[in-house]
Amino acid sequence: MPQFPKCDSTFEGVTGSAFSALAPRIASLRGEIYPLHIGDTWMEPAPALRVESLVVQGEPRPHKYANPNGNPSLLAAIADKVKKKNRLQIDGTRSVYVAPGATGALFAAATATVSAGDEVLILSPFWPLVRGMVLARNATPIEVPVVHLQLDGGTLRREISAYVTPKTAAIYVNTPHNPTGNVFSEEQLAAVADVARAHDLWVWADEVYEDYVYAGQHLSIGQMAPERTLTAFSFSKAYGMTGYRCGYLVGPPDVIGLARRAMTYVWYSTPTPSQYLAEKALTEGQHWLSAAKDAYWKAGSASARALGMPEPQGSTFLFLDVAKWLDDRGMMGFLEDCLNDNLVIASGDSFGKDFGTWVRLCYTCVDPEKTARGIARFAARIGR
Repeated sequence: MPQFPKCDSTFEGVTGSAFSALAPRIASLRGEIYPLHIGDTWMEPAPALRVESLVVQGEPRPHKYANPNGNPSLLAAIADKVKKKNRLQIDGTRSVYVAPGATGALFAAATATVSAGDEVLILSPFWPLVRGMVLARNATPIEVPVVHLQLDGGTLRREISAYVTPKTAAIYVNTPHNPTGNVFSEEQLAAVADVARAHDLWVWADEVYEDYVYAGQHLSIGQMAPERTLTAFSFSKAYGMTGYRCGYLVGPPDVIGLARRAMTYVWYSTPTPSQYLAEKALTEGQHWLSAAKDAYWKAGSASARALGMPEPQGSTFLFLDVAKWLDDRGMMGFLEDCLNDNLVIASGDSFGKDFGTWVRLCYTCVDPEKTARGIARFAARIGR
């Protein structure tokens, strides 16, 4: 067998999800399937935000390169949005970078602020991809299991502080939250900001579900620590445009400039059609956004009631502990049993090492009627 040159070992510690092992079984499912594991929407984008809307006379040529920093008109529209809606203190478009999705925006933040040997505190459970981003920088992800506990500000401050070391460089915080559906309060965000300021840390704020808050209100932590916060936003999640891959990063101009320069050598620019449609989203997508929020709230509330758990405060997920329904086969056996009911769900170990007995359910990936049927099957499986 031929021998290959040595590969980079950075990602040797990154394991595949349970779906990798179950992929053949999932592919063999027949009948109505309930893919409650995918964080997406069943809703089509607003007509103005569909690719076909670009194919009209007079539209700028979408096949040409986009500005690597972001199209100027889109940057200006984003700057206006974050000033008015998020109340962030920014230096105009110098504080904004357009990236291929919020995933790209957060990777740009990691590239600009973390070096080899650093540690990043990840408030857990967490969005799975952020751990790999830290590892890609040859840094160490440190999981801080606090989000599911809904701690008061003082307790949260003490819990996070206990994980800080001289190597700590940043804190990752996500609100509205994937996977729990929680929304951080002003008191909780202030606690995170206090820890960051006390130890001179960066804050990576993941706010991709900012538009989907059903209880309370969304606050941007960048209001509290603008000099050290990099905030990622998403057109993909907000406007049902996940396939277009368009998001943006907002923060201090100097570090945004560094992120721009570094990412020029990774993806050069965000696709031109995606940027055109993102700009349209800010001007023509608000009615769709309002309708989506109402539909998501109804689907989330109904799903939570069916499972006998608190209604979600935000995002598009429910997260629950199924430990008492696991047998000696563990989580893999539980997932296989769910597949017998044509249910595909996300196992909790993807969201942190402390959550191996938890599962995440998305209530927006398929239409509400189909979601309700899937949730009913899951409720029956756990006796609710």
